[in-house]
Amino acid sequence: MRTRAGLILIVAAAILPVVSISVLPSVNMHSGHSSQGDKQGKDDSLAQATPNSEDNCSGPAVRLPSTKLFIEHNSTDEDTGVHGLFDGIDWKKLLIFDPRGRLILEVEPNAQLRNQSISGIFFESAEPPNEDVPIEEIFRRFPEGRYQVEGCTKDGKRLKGSALFTHDIPAGPVITFPQDGGVVSPSNLTITWNHVTTTLDGRPLKRTGYEVIVTKDVTDDPNGFSLPVFDVHVLPSVTSLTVSAQFLEPNTRYELEVLALEFSGNQTITVLHFETR
Repeated sequence: MRTRAGLILIVAAAILPVVSISVLPSVNMHSGHSSQGDKQGKDDSLAQATPNSEDNCSGPAVRLPSTKLFIEHNSTDEDTGVHGLFDGIDWKKLLIFDPRGRLILEVEPNAQLRNQSISGIFFESAEPPNEDVPIEEIFRRFPEGRYQVEGCTKDGKRLKGSALFTHDIPAGPVITFPQDGGVVSPSNLTITWNHVTTTLDGRPLKRTGYEVIVTKDVTDDPNGFSLPVFDVHVLPSVTSLTVSAQFLEPNTRYELEVLALEFSGNQTITVLHFETR
């Protein structure tokens, strides 16, 4: 949907070209079975995931430092997806269970990538239009609660963690400047927007900040990550941000995204495009 940015996301995204080639054959999506109890289902899944002696996990559990599972809603395109980030320790097996104990994601690298191991992975689900898959259906598929993370570290220790997941989706930010399709000066551009105070369904919002992303619309380096991106997180009290003149080029088209960020990690994007003189 959009350019991913921020230091940790850049690190995670940087491995995706490798993961998509070497790991995807071993990434399985399961409906899961928890009729014998959530704990038993998790233990069985981990045992099945690590059948070889070299895969057996033992000793005290090691907690995965970064575990995030969140909703990203686009208020402009009216589509919604579920994204995840799991990062911080070298691992050779990663399992994610929903609050009902169902295994929903299993990741295992193979061959040279297994020997190298993985320390972080970021994924985005499909983002179907809301007219095809209503948000209520997303809620049904992904219930609120703690999503448990298990697996094996590179050195054979048990991996543990959990990610808080809620249905508190922020309403879409209203960008007041620039206008969609507008033409602005490449120097001293100040982006402004209105505060977001509620969720999509009108409940009070625990807003934690905003993210402003300006991306050059032309890909100068299709094989790398050198596409110019201006990406800043600001405090929840801020409703304006000045883009440095060093970033904007004259006679160039840009995409602007303003995101409202919520306590559990959910975020809503408003998107427009503008040009410089």
